Amino acid sequence: MSSSHKALFALLALLASGWIAPAAAQDAHAHTPGVSGLPQGVPLFCASPTVSSVRSGAWSDSATWSTRRVPAADDKVMIASGHAVLYDAVSDALLGCVEIAGTLTFKRDASTRMRVVTLTVLEGGALELGSPAAPLLPAATAEIVIADRPFDPAIDPSQAGHGLISFGRVTFHGAVKSPTFARVVREPLAGASTLVFDQPVTGWKAGDTIVLPDTRQLRASESGRGYQPQTEKVQIASVSGSSVVLTAPLAYDHKGARDASGTVVFLPHAGNLSRNVVVRSENPEGTRGHVLFSSRADVDIRYAEFRELGRTKIGILNNTETDSEGRVRRIGTNQIGRYAIHFHHTFGPVETPANGHQFTVIGNAVDGSPKWGLVVHRSHYGLIRENVVYNTRGAGIVTEDGTESFNVFEGNFSLRTSGSRDAAPGNGYSSVLPNPGGDGSAFWFRGPNNYIRKNVAASAAESGFGLPARLLGTIRVPKYKGAESSRSSESLALDSEQASVLEFSDNEAYGAIQSGVGWAWGGTIANLKVWHASKNGVTASPTEKFAIDRLIVRGDPGLLDKPEEAPAGVWVANYAALSVTIKNADVEGTRVGVVSPFFYGQSAEANRPGVLAVEHSVFRTQVGIAVATGYRDDAVNGVPMKRAIVRGVKFSPLAVPTPGGTAPEAISMNYGMRASDARPRQPLDVYDFGQQAGRDFQVYYSLDASAEAAPCRDTMPGIGGWVCRTK
Repeated sequence: MSSSHKALFALLALLASGWIAPAAAQDAHAHTPGVSGLPQGVPLFCASPTVSSVRSGAWSDSATWSTRRVPAADDKVMIASGHAVLYDAVSDALLGCVEIAGTLTFKRDASTRMRVVTLTVLEGGALELGSPAAPLLPAATAEIVIADRPFDPAIDPSQAGHGLISFGRVTFHGAVKSPTFARVVREPLAGASTLVFDQPVTGWKAGDTIVLPDTRQLRASESGRGYQPQTEKVQIASVSGSSVVLTAPLAYDHKGARDASGTVVFLPHAGNLSRNVVVRSENPEGTRGHVLFSSRADVDIRYAEFRELGRTKIGILNNTETDSEGRVRRIGTNQIGRYAIHFHHTFGPVETPANGHQFTVIGNAVDGSPKWGLVVHRSHYGLIRENVVYNTRGAGIVTEDGTESFNVFEGNFSLRTSGSRDAAPGNGYSSVLPNPGGDGSAFWFRGPNNYIRKNVAASAAESGFGLPARLLGTIRVPKYKGAESSRSSESLALDSEQASVLEFSDNEAYGAIQSGVGWAWGGTIANLKVWHASKNGVTASPTEKFAIDRLIVRGDPGLLDKPEEAPAGVWVANYAALSVTIKNADVEGTRVGVVSPFFYGQSAEANRPGVLAVEHSVFRTQVGIAVATGYRDDAVNGVPMKRAIVRGVKFSPLAVPTPGGTAPEAISMNYGMRASDARPRQPLDVYDFGQQAGRDFQVYYSLDASAEAAPCRDTMPGIGGWVCRTK
């Protein structure tokens, strides 16, 4: 049976069943068949087309069409199954809808433009604006403009339309930008009109828009609602190799991170937002468009620009409500799931594409969204690589509900993400996440089951990378590529409470952020770089087993002159943690290297305590390590709740203008503690102190401590606590 007949039978079945769209008016309107995540389907906006293809041919050829004329303003256009139509127009005529059951290919060697309210690719249909084998030529531009028109509540009360929606094959491939973002080789300062990068910027050209992050380390008074962003959006005048001349000088400094000697050790990136395949909203202040891929959609989008798309706003969701019989009770004002790019229950084709990924998103740019930018929701085995996401709210690149599995997020750049700490009830989440994905993280991953590597986050209101509180329980993950994980027969149960992040490596976060990484899972953070974070390089409340290996944090010591300015390299605490290891860390310019105010994770069954170990690390901070170990009277069967081990750590004091003249300390059992706490604590065990073999001792909490609390009462320079040299 052909796909056109399948679509026809599906439509007839819908009509015969008496199912109609929930509507305020009496008119029935057909929908696509329901699928996972879209049980009521999507309105078939062109169910009654005014013009249909009658053969393959050019869009501009009147013989291609049933009306013997080229589609014009207000037409509803159907590309019939089996027909291949070449779009070769540059048109501002407003098309009410275009539905593709056949194939619609935009001309690749000449510029084109389509203005449409809703463009739908049906299952079995295909939309092509360039392909990996035949990209759009650099001199051409292909545009899909989502028109600014009000919704029709009779046809589309849930406001699913007004955008690009696909259940079929979508292939975009614009001219290559390589790289899509690059690091500069000298600080871009106010007044500069030339940027020099660490590599040639192939495909960048005059007229392109590039963005630079706000690289400042913010003071407490500068963050939150008082934040005034210093990201910049500038235009290229000319390009030569790795050098780019701007049309106007920069307005702000975009400084790098420095070490204690003043040498620049990290520099920022600039991202290119311009592509010659463009999907955009006609009026960002009017009815904005959105892009949604779902079900068996076969998606490969590369080097395309998604400009000012998305309608869902940050904050409280407000969806259309219907009664038990499907009649509309109220039209919503902030519908869920209308994002700039949204992979919504996109299981992909049954046969995995040749590159091994169920969907592919490479080299694209997302410029402006009222909530999230690039969203993966209950979609698996995707490749999300080398994309630039700019100026989003809540989060930039997102996994939505935590079931998303085996996706690769690699080499993306997300910057300028605003957020809100206000609660947003109605999102269907626990009070532990009152505003899920809304606090302002450049990357926000709801669950652990993905690969996250070589990404760069900058200028985000909260974290560069947010991997938040758990509470997912048992989730369903796919058994194999192409599996529909909503079906029990095609999925496996995963206890997320015991899950670890599959990979988190070689990522970087900096500039106008609170934390580089906010983490609440097991697993390993490897080779992370964080600079100019206002609070912590890593803020972690991990599960049973967690490790940080090869961490570099750089802060601005000139901002440590007030007590409220107290950033740390690592802040780690959780009642559930049994094993936390921090090794090969290099932290400089923060008030504390590692601080752990609490975590108690004793396993009575295994008869072992929770252990925090800091190993083979270097700290140039005011306080190197400050750990609150467990109380001795909390021990179970003589096993303490929490131990701390410091091994092979080197400390170089960082003199900062601290009120009260607090002296630097390599290890402090007192930093951040209550002034009076006489309960005996487990000592901190130190080995090879200063990276000198055999220099071993224990450190006890000392504030108002009794002899019972601290049996050894020796002192040692740079140690904030009572020292016991004989164990």
